[in-house]
Amino acid sequence: MTDLEAIGVGTILAGRYELVAEVARGAMGDVFEAFDRVEGAKAAVKVLRAEYLADESMRRRFRREGAVLKALDHPAIVRLLELGVDDAGVVFLVTEYVEGETLAERLLKGPLGLGEADVLVDALCDGLGAVHHHGVLHGDLKPANVIWPADGGPRLVDFGASKILGLDRLTATGEVSGTPAYMAPEVLTGKADVDQRIDVYGLGVVLYEALSAKQPFHDKHIGRLMMKIDAGDCLPIKAVADVTAAIARVVERAMCRHKDDRYAEMADLKTAWQQARHA
Repeated sequence: MTDLEAIGVGTILAGRYELVAEVARGAMGDVFEAFDRVEGAKAAVKVLRAEYLADESMRRRFRREGAVLKALDHPAIVRLLELGVDDAGVVFLVTEYVEGETLAERLLKGPLGLGEADVLVDALCDGLGAVHHHGVLHGDLKPANVIWPADGGPRLVDFGASKILGLDRLTATGEVSGTPAYMAPEVLTGKADVDQRIDVYGLGVVLYEALSAKQPFHDKHIGRLMMKIDAGDCLPIKAVADVTAAIARVVERAMCRHKDDRYAEMADLKTAWQQARHA
């Protein structure tokens, strides 16, 4: 059995994954670089906090949706390799380890050019569309969750954890799980059911930031931040980025406050972007 409080660098999970370095701390768990003793290769391991699996129904859902994610194979999605639950109830996710720069790190140097944005839109729309087809949402799109390897296209990481464990909890209890600055109004307020359009919204916010290197919504006070998002209170992208009116309309529609006003699916957003680029 593993003591959740004692998990850290040096811990070996499932007799296989040795945690060698902490990569990130999040609201739902901690992410480690790990060495897979069986494959002799690096892996990424996210250890989820115990409170997210407080009941057996959540465990069952976690396993069921995790099986869907594990079966997915798309070049824009970091592959989920294993979901583990040990005898003590410690839950961890193992994914491919991808070397590269996050989009958040890239944007510290300035906004993306339109050519780079084309690549980002194509990859994320296709990847998210494939996952939505299997009934799974991402729910935590943000630049820090996009890795751009030097020798390949952008890839989504931390995929599915928010949907499996966070969004249901949020909509049931009103708690905010994830990154509020990128979350759709209906997720934050519980005013409407969630569907794939929360990811359409999230990608719209990511595109706003990618094209301007500025977040559309920011406030240190969570309550004020949520009110700004619910009201759509941000500067128009044309005020902060050098984009055409057609591109601005695509981003703004993706970020519409009301989900019925957004693109219905990722494929619609991708098509609109391509049309705007050739307008």
